[in-house]
Amino acid sequence: MRGIFLVFLLLLVVLVNLYRIFPDMFYDFIAQHVKTLDPRLVQSIIWVESNFRHHVVSPAGAFGIMQLMPSTAEWLKRKFSLEASYKDLHGNILYGIVYLEYLRDMYGDLDKAIMAYNVGPTALNEGRSLEAAQKYLEKVKRIYSIYRFLYHER
Repeated sequence: MRGIFLVFLLLLVVLVNLYRIFPDMFYDFIAQHVKTLDPRLVQSIIWVESNFRHHVVSPAGAFGIMQLMPSTAEWLKRKFSLEASYKDLHGNILYGIVYLEYLRDMYGDLDKAIMAYNVGPTALNEGRSLEAAQKYLEKVKRIYSIYRFLYHER
């Protein structure tokens, strides 16, 4: 009986840590703004891009929780008449959603859109970039499966 209790306790500790490592942050905001994307996918991209740190700037200059390049954000602002600032937490999420949906519509394929989100649409067909994009896609898919497992109730 003690062994069963210890296994149960260990599983509980693991599960609690999984919820801590993969937080259910911004789900409602994301769900309000996606058109056809799964909000859990967007959370997965946020996790991979910034681990929910909203003031992070990459060495390449990508900014915010969804790691948008300033030039991409300015282009999105003009093309889609976005009023929010990509430097604002919620604005950055909104821009990331709009960009991912645009890429999905452009490619007609969600996997290609996710890869292009990481390396950029013009670099997607280049050898080294394609390899990096495929690794990025695999990571996003792993995290996405964890998010779907942990938060399947929504």
